[in-house]
Amino acid sequence: MLTRWLFTCCFVVLSGLIQAQNAPVTTVPELFNVMPGEVTVPVIVSDFNQIGAISLSLEYDPEVLTFVQGDMNSLISGMFAIGNNLLPSGLRSLAIGWFGDAQSLPEGAVLIDLKFNFLGGTTNLTWFDDGASCEYTDAAYYALNDVPTNCHYVNGLVTSEKCLNLNFILEGLYNPDTHLMGSALGNVSGPCEVGISDYAQVELRSADDYSNIVFATGDFNLNMTGQTRVLVPSALNENYHITVRHRNSIATVSAVPVSFSGTIMNYSFTDQSSKAWGSNMIQMADGKWAFFSGDVNQDGSVDTGDMSPVDNDAAGFASGYLPTDVNGDGMVDTADITLIDNNAANFTGSITP
Repeated sequence: MLTRWLFTCCFVVLSGLIQAQNAPVTTVPELFNVMPGEVTVPVIVSDFNQIGAISLSLEYDPEVLTFVQGDMNSLISGMFAIGNNLLPSGLRSLAIGWFGDAQSLPEGAVLIDLKFNFLGGTTNLTWFDDGASCEYTDAAYYALNDVPTNCHYVNGLVTSEKCLNLNFILEGLYNPDTHLMGSALGNVSGPCEVGISDYAQVELRSADDYSNIVFATGDFNLNMTGQTRVLVPSALNENYHITVRHRNSIATVSAVPVSFSGTIMNYSFTDQSSKAWGSNMIQMADGKWAFFSGDVNQDGSVDTGDMSPVDNDAAGFASGYLPTDVNGDGMVDTADITLIDNNAANFTGSITP
């Protein structure tokens, strides 16, 4: 009864006029290499100034996490409750509500510790905002501005897997003036959000025997900045060559085997040519190093076998998401032919251990 009354009160106070003051930024972290058992997910806030009421909705997969309890920051007094609701999708949603006298917290403070039992696997932690489901008010209970929502509510995850952070750029898509890649998918960046440039794949190969593929991903999103994240099984804790593949680029390999003994691994190809095996990259006008583009047929080299399908598609004015569209502008034309011509003339091909 108390929970229902509290959420009703929160709904009423959160229904006021939107104030010019911005809502706090509310973040749940990404937790990697988590072992089965109890796990605490902190809800972290910044710009939490003179807040009078809170309504938050956080979705998770109950096959991965079982909710135990939520502990509010001891500096916050007032009425607090959490509901745990089953959604039609099979996910569960934590409905978090609080109101009381206006409160402030230091930057980066933990608003709530959410405690779960971790069963194994991976679940996203996703804020669901339909207006009132994620909302803050000021001391007078007027709703605060939280648009765009992805600037104010930052999602996280809990996983048993490790994290590989990669940074690489593709010659055909990269613009050295903006220091960004274009999007072959027609995806654009927005406030607090980086657009997706294209998809790529990663292989981890044995340090002792490059022909031994220990782990391979499916397609993953490559951001326009060149940054991406790959989840890796926690059992992989040795040294591995990182091989990156893209649908019309030369497969490129890390210069040395990378240790996967930790929880989070970072590897950037963009700052030095020596980061790739055989220094097999091309330098862009802004000094960054990129993977060679133009291996349309994915045979490991840029040559006439790639030129022929590009010539044919250009003659037919082909457009769309095609491997022959090497620069990702949605059309197959002379710009793509030029890229392939240049790399073919230099006998560009994959170099591996």
